[in-house]
Amino acid sequence: MTNKFDIAVLGGGLAGLSALYHLQKEGKLAGKSVLLVDPEGRKAGHDRSWSFWEAEPGPFEELVYHRWPLVTVHDLKRNLDCDISPYVYKLVRSVEFYAHVNEVIDGIVGLERITAKAEGVKAVGEEVHFSAGGADYVTGLAFSSLPLHLRPRQIKEPYLDQHFRGWFIETEEDTFDPGRAALMDFRTPQHGEARFFYVMPFSKRKALIEIAIFSNNHLTVPEYDALLKTYIYDHWTEGDYKITHTEGGNIPMTTYPFPVRDRNLIYIGMRGGATRPSTGYTFLALQRQLIKLAGSFPDLTNIDPWPTRHVMYDATLLRILQNGELPADELFVDMFAKNPPERVLAFLNGETSLAEELSFMWSTDVFLFGRRFMGEALRR
Repeated sequence: MTNKFDIAVLGGGLAGLSALYHLQKEGKLAGKSVLLVDPEGRKAGHDRSWSFWEAEPGPFEELVYHRWPLVTVHDLKRNLDCDISPYVYKLVRSVEFYAHVNEVIDGIVGLERITAKAEGVKAVGEEVHFSAGGADYVTGLAFSSLPLHLRPRQIKEPYLDQHFRGWFIETEEDTFDPGRAALMDFRTPQHGEARFFYVMPFSKRKALIEIAIFSNNHLTVPEYDALLKTYIYDHWTEGDYKITHTEGGNIPMTTYPFPVRDRNLIYIGMRGGATRPSTGYTFLALQRQLIKLAGSFPDLTNIDPWPTRHVMYDATLLRILQNGELPADELFVDMFAKNPPERVLAFLNGETSLAEELSFMWSTDVFLFGRRFMGEALRR
């Protein structure tokens, strides 16, 4: 027996839940039979955190766990203190996000959830076919965030993994400034990679401290933990602290042309290219894309997450990093040292005008970036 639905969402993480949330808020699911498929079932708890910056209140403003109007950027020689106005750096925790969006999604009259893995997903004519939990399904439209596993050596586009591990810690003495986050701190041996910490203080004694590495060579958990321990001792406190929570993961950073759709199979999240290739940030771009999608639904003709020129900028930057042609600490700290902080953040958000982008480019190694930009253009 084949089960039929109007809409299926394959993957119930950030992307899948956000898609249903925005479609429901727009009233686009009335009278529709909707299926949500995820092998972990209903998401809850604190399994990850998402950080981003924006200049205006966003769609999940009430869920923001903490905000920072100031950020710092460091390498071994420079310590930059940046007022990022009109931007504010924000963090949303999954525990509040899941609770909020699930409450809205539960209001979808025709919703059915199944705890299973969607397999054999394919577009067939004007339908999407797949199996899950031993049953077959047919749907008129499907949104899929199921991952596409790429092998870096098999694609022509630049590719780096951003792997990370973070500790939520609580110190015994006042240590942090809760109004100032460390956005990128490169004060650690680079080993020919891009290695930096970021620090998000929630109070004078509580903070999230993470190490992020742009490299296709991953470490073991004890190796990440040793780096975190050393960094905290060298730059924050020699006193005692307790680790209250940990998180970790991996974000593929590539300009591989992820397809956004195959007929009525729509790819969303990382699978649809929503991750900013040069930074690994996903949350803000994904919400912008899905808000636009929900507003125009059922018209799904213009859903690309990033402008083409920004993909080219990112291909250039990633290629330079992958080739080791410019040290990452020099590259990123120079961005903030030679430009107003708000211009850098606007550029990384894909919100700059062409004139602003040209000004930004002139602050870089023009010859190197120009040569690599042309090289990436010829590869496309």
